[in-house]
Order: sequence, then structure tokens, then C-alpha cells
Amino acid sequence: MLKQALTYNTICMLILIAAVHLNAAERVDNVSIACSANFTDTLKKLKVEYEKTGAKVTCVFGATGMLYGQIINGAAYDLFLAADEKRPAMLFDKNLALEPKIYAKGTAVLWSMKKELKRLPTWEDVLVSSDLMHLGISNPKTAPYGATAEASLRAVGLYSKVESKIAFGKSVGTAFQYGYTGVADATFIALSQALSEKGMHGKYWGIPKSAKINQAACVIRSGNVEGAQKFLEWIEGKEARSILRRYGYE
Repeated sequence: MLKQALTYNTICMLILIAAVHLNAAERVDNVSIACSANFTDTLKKLKVEYEKTGAKVTCVFGATGMLYGQIINGAAYDLFLAADEKRPAMLFDKNLALEPKIYAKGTAVLWSMKKELKRLPTWEDVLVSSDLMHLGISNPKTAPYGATAEASLRAVGLYSKVESKIAFGKSVGTAFQYGYTGVADATFIALSQALSEKGMHGKYWGIPKSAKINQAACVIRSGNVEGAQKFLEWIEGKEARSILRRYGYE
């Protein structure tokens, strides 16, 4: 009887140890990501592929500045995929994150679903058109794509001419919705959004003098560091980079 009891107890202990290790592995693989709005569709595709490895990815999307504010106020994220280099660097300087690295380079474009505007050849033609009554831009103070759009308008001397028509969105995702729903006749968005399923319904124009937008990622020190690092390593792989290129990222 004693031998049987010992055997039974040993089996129970082994099962318990295995369960603990399994739960620990699951915790390591799972990752919570705060992601800039421009990268929404891309991350959703990446999430589907990454979860095939058995991991679980939780995503929160928003303007880079807004997400940065949440993180410095203690939001429980493991990884921050920003739309700029500035905020991840600030988190690193505050010792809230590991050293940032660039995970993508994005492009800002002007986009419209309005048929009268879709016939026009350049982004500047759209901006001076009498058919443009409302122009969508994400908030330049919190959204890097909005800041790039504003800088591009000022660079060609058109900001003052369209200023009264601007409808500011809290993120580039909101700006895209303005254009898609008709709140804005044209809107500044990320190329990735223009190449999305919804974006294909409209037309986009490149902004010739607009620089590429370096998007940096940083691992949050208070979160699941190992899980976040594993995800970052994975998106550097061939399969993930193919998805990024499909959405216009370098």
C-alpha cells in the first residue's frame, strides 16, 4: 500500500510539475502589443500567422502619442510598436523599455474615394481642387503620419490654403475612417492603409518629397520581456517580412 501511495503521489507531482512548466511556457509565448494605428491591418495578419506557433497575441491600436502616454502611466503592455522613433527612445531614456529598434519604414500618402478627385493626377491637384471640401489628417501632436502630412503641406506652401478644410482625427486610423465614410473628401493616411482591402476602394497619391517614416519598437521592462523579444525576432523572418512588404513597408 505504501509503495502504491508513493507511486500515486509521484505521478501527481509529475503532472503538477508538467502543468507548471506548460503554464510558464504559455506565459512566455503570449504577448500584449500596443501598436500604432497605421500598422493595424499588418499586425492583424502577423497575429494570425504568429498564433499558429501556439502563442497568443493581444493587440491595442491607437495614436503613437496616446499609447506612449498609457505606457508611462503604467499600462500593462509587453511590446510597443510605434509609428516613430521618438517615443520608444523616450521610454528607453526613462528606463521603462529596452533599447528600441526599427521594425518598419512606412510611407504617407493622400487618399480619396471621391470620384471627382480620383480623376486628378497628383496630390497637389487634389488639394487645390474645388471638389475638396474637407481634408482628413491625424493629429500631428500624437500621430507621426499626421505630423508628416502637415510638414509636407507646409513644404509646398499649401497648408494655409487647406487649413480651414482640415478635420483632425486622433489617429491615422481615424483619419482613414474619415475618408472611407465620406466625412472627408480626401485624407492623409499610411500607404499600408491604402493597400488594405478597404483602401482598394479608393485611389492614393504619393507625396514626392515626403521622407520615409522610421517606425521603432521597444520591449517594455515591466512586461513579458522574453515573449516580446520572441515576437520581435519572429517579425524579422522571411514570412513576416513578406507580409510587411505586401502592405507597403520596407
